[in-house]
Amino acid sequence: MGHIRRVWGVCLSGVVLVLLAGCASSLRQNYLRDKAGEHVYRKTLPDIWPGVKEALKARGYSWKEMPGRYVLETEWLDSGGGALGPASASRYLVEGLTLAQGGTLLRVMRGNRLAQQVSTGYVTQELATGGSTRAQEEQAQARVSATTSGVLPTEQSYARDLELELLLLQRLDPEAASRLEADALGAHP
Repeated sequence: MGHIRRVWGVCLSGVVLVLLAGCASSLRQNYLRDKAGEHVYRKTLPDIWPGVKEALKARGYSWKEMPGRYVLETEWLDSGGGALGPASASRYLVEGLTLAQGGTLLRVMRGNRLAQQVSTGYVTQELATGGSTRAQEEQAQARVSATTSGVLPTEQSYARDLELELLLLQRLDPEAASRLEADALGAHP
């Protein structure tokens, strides 16, 4: 009996350690995203803007830019779905800001869109089980004319994308990203 308790104790300790390691990893990732959202770049917007465009292009996005400003909005990029499920798409709005006291900020908003294709056809029980020839013909015609299709209302949501802001920080300022990762490890070992 004592042996079983020791085995259970060791197993329970192992599970707790794994859970704590997972929690620490999640906390570090949250810390990284939050700090990336506050990061002030030392480089100017003309220096970092091409890297922003490269990162978006690598993700498959195309965009329109606002002339004379560091603002771009991507086109909707389909993420999949369709006949077997909801169709989803996403887009980004990226804005670069120069601070009066020096430095540059990047703000990224992500839009998500979800639409569901709909089609309904009706088959009556009498048609499925037989019935008279005239009834079958009438029901077949009713089934053809009763079939409708369309799209359910589209659901859209917009939120700041700290994950992409972190990716941009890692790409545009790797030294600052490394320091931030060391800080995250120190804060959440």
